[in-house]
Amino acid sequence: MHPLFLENFQEIESILGYHFKNPHFLFQALTHSSYANENYLPSNERLEFLGDIILGFVVSEYLFNLTPELDEAEMSKIRAFLISRKFLAMLSRRLFIGRFIFLGKGEKLSGGFDKESILANTMEAIIGAIYLDGGITAVKNFLIPIVSEIFASEPFLLSEAQDFLQSHQNRQSL
Repeated sequence: MHPLFLENFQEIESILGYHFKNPHFLFQALTHSSYANENYLPSNERLEFLGDIILGFVVSEYLFNLTPELDEAEMSKIRAFLISRKFLAMLSRRLFIGRFIFLGKGEKLSGGFDKESILANTMEAIIGAIYLDGGITAVKNFLIPIVSEIFASEPFLLSEAQDFLQSHQNRQSL
């Protein structure tokens, strides 16, 4: 493991509010493919795949249980925003995840620490890592307070979700 990771491990756990039993999961979640390729390590892509699925499930269940007055279409709109790249990058920035990501030389030079796609993918990988390390309850304990906080500011959420859907629909019609 990278020495910088070991130095920052407790800080990262504190930011996430989760203590890893197996720190290798977190290290892999923070390892971008550019760094992995340069250092012959596994990247975070497989964890990202898993995290994407877990995120969708947890958010869907949260919306289903929290908002019985919303119909399927309304829940789908809100869910689409809460699992979007834009939202995940915002969450990553809020948690200062970018400063902990291991990037290859080229990605570092091009500002990869703040690229929306890298931040969003890393957040999905972190969710996957938490799931493998602690199960679905650990993921819910990590995600639900964050989603609840954002969902509580309903005018913000709904306007953001509408903006997301509008731009998504515009791209599809092109």
